[in-house]
Amino acid sequence: MTEKTTAASALQELRSRILDAWAGDRIYIDEIIAPGLTDRQVSAIERASAETAQTGLPHFIAVVSEVPIGSDDDWMRFSSDLAYTMHEERGAEQTLVLFSQAGGGAKTQAYLVDDNGPAIPPESRQLTRSASDDFLPVELAVPHQLKTLVAAAEGTDAPAAPDFDTRDAGDRREDYISATGLNLGNPDALVFGAVAVTALGLSAWLMRRRERYSWKTALTTQPELVRSRALTDRADAVLEPLPEPAEAVTEIWDVYDRGRRVQDALTLLIDNHPDWADSPDFAHRHAVNTLISTDRWVRAQLRSRQRTRTEPPRFCFLFPHHTKGIEEFVLRQQGTNLTVDLCADCRTEVEAGHEPARLMVPKRPGSKRPVPYYLRDDAYAHSGFGSFQPLEDALLESGCPDTSTTDVPPTAHTLRTNMSRGRR
Repeated sequence: MTEKTTAASALQELRSRILDAWAGDRIYIDEIIAPGLTDRQVSAIERASAETAQTGLPHFIAVVSEVPIGSDDDWMRFSSDLAYTMHEERGAEQTLVLFSQAGGGAKTQAYLVDDNGPAIPPESRQLTRSASDDFLPVELAVPHQLKTLVAAAEGTDAPAAPDFDTRDAGDRREDYISATGLNLGNPDALVFGAVAVTALGLSAWLMRRRERYSWKTALTTQPELVRSRALTDRADAVLEPLPEPAEAVTEIWDVYDRGRRVQDALTLLIDNHPDWADSPDFAHRHAVNTLISTDRWVRAQLRSRQRTRTEPPRFCFLFPHHTKGIEEFVLRQQGTNLTVDLCADCRTEVEAGHEPARLMVPKRPGSKRPVPYYLRDDAYAHSGFGSFQPLEDALLESGCPDTSTTDVPPTAHTLRTNMSRGRR
């Protein structure tokens, strides 16, 4: 096994241990380092966590030993991805996640995570380090970094740097190193300064990541569908009479019946959402586009000979206008595995460890807060635009109600139930 493979395996095991611990507690202390921490250090971490909890901001702390990995980039990606995972699972607007490699001094990664991804507050990069390149000890680093994250989340002033000045070694009140027996190195040359260049590189990497996911903070406005796909005119054409099948074959009459359901569903959708063409709720336009695409397939089947018939259209679960290379894909979502239709581009993104863009719509009527359409409790979520059941069936079964007025997204059980209704 290569060194790179060994490092990746070690990080995967560490990820599992941290996630298991965070499932029931806010603090994870690696069993490797736990025996080496003093009672003072553990109590300082626990007290800092309790104080942070009083703010109401969800937070998580991981204290680990120095991680034996090939490069800082590996740890940066590991810690930031894990921080983003915890934010997604919590569903809060902001999540605080702190990693501390507690050796002689605590090398920390402090993340303020929102839907754009993880970010390191600028003040967090201003750490106290000695001339021998030591970081703050863990009992100072964790409380200070948590306070810094809280300040960044609440938009208040960052806390003052900890009192870690040893210029007067005869004054125990100032000499933290001597008073605690840590002896971290050169006690006469402690400096307040920016963390190493690698941390600045991390910041740039996180900014690129946040830019990549900036779509998550806004309602979907692209692609423009109404004009580019002539949806208004084509919607009128859907309501024109269907050609009756020339063959007395059950399968083709089933297609005809589906076409009638598409017409009924489109009529219902337009009646319930007359502003579908310009509403901020972009899901309505995708629904019209999906029904029009299905109608076009229905009419082609009714006019074709049996040997030229094709399979019904399929639509990407994450972005319904994606229709190329659609295949079933097992997608991890909200702690469960869902079998959905994904296009080739979205599958490639997921398999590369990225988050592909998805349809972001209002949480409720009039809301400006964007959520993925499948986190609402309406017909679009229930159908997955065809991943769980044909959209026209979902619209007719639901009566095409307005979008949900509740803050509670559909549960994994709800999504599995919808999926179990059967595919096309």
